[in-house]
Amino acid sequence: MRLKIFSCHHLQPETTCNTEIFQSLVSNVQEPPDRSFMSDLSGINIADNNLYSELRHQYFVWKNLLKDYDYIGFEHYRRPFFIDTLPMVDLAAQFPAVWGLRLYFASNRAAALLPDPTVVAQYWDMRRSLDQEAMNEVKRVIGGYDIIVPRPNLENIKHQWEKYFADETLWNTMVESVNENSYFKTHPRLVFFEAHVCYFANMYIMRRDLLDEYLTFCFEALDFCRSRLTLRGRALGYFSERLFSFWFQQKRVETPSLRVLELPLLMQKPAGYNSRDPHNAAAPEV
Repeated sequence: MRLKIFSCHHLQPETTCNTEIFQSLVSNVQEPPDRSFMSDLSGINIADNNLYSELRHQYFVWKNLLKDYDYIGFEHYRRPFFIDTLPMVDLAAQFPAVWGLRLYFASNRAAALLPDPTVVAQYWDMRRSLDQEAMNEVKRVIGGYDIIVPRPNLENIKHQWEKYFADETLWNTMVESVNENSYFKTHPRLVFFEAHVCYFANMYIMRRDLLDEYLTFCFEALDFCRSRLTLRGRALGYFSERLFSFWFQQKRVETPSLRVLELPLLMQKPAGYNSRDPHNAAAPEV
């Protein structure tokens, strides 16, 4: 099984993780001679359009690399999935801090954890250490599911949006972009726009065909919003988080046998971070 999980950066990273499974991908930065990270400046890309935020990385992979893999994943460089498949004895002996994370997440349904930076660094060391047998185990686990997502926020998705935006035009335009999407020319629309399950962060690992379907849906909806609204900053990245929640809800209702795994996230504290909820970023610009 061909699997690649891209860690999405917007600035040149100090450290990277490039293995058979994991790949550091930096948007709008030239790839260095030592190939310590991949750039999205080649091929078909939207690297210079920050309106799309981390969707720039996904667009590049979708348009240029989709056929190279059976499963493709995206995570944020400050919010990696907690992918934890090493045998218990090995993990506890070699990476005791990561072992502590396993114990925590096994007994706590938290969507994310903001650990000490040294713990996060040990987690990245664990990823880099995986030998072929360990990587095959990661592939086996991921291949047992259709879609892997972060553990969700359990709140009304519309009310969560309204915490940031008083202008109803934004929400109504996004809803219209879903209702008018060509996906629903061949599928009944089953989306409930006030669902109490929110999948933020634009992070997922999924089968290639599902990723192609989702990004086709997503970019059509984003084009619709962009054609009707004046936007700035990273606005389309925020729209896309809600669009994924809508599409994912649709898929789970129309395909009840969909195999889904929800994983916790590790958070790396950015400069100026002061939110109590790691999923609630600063108010988007529109």
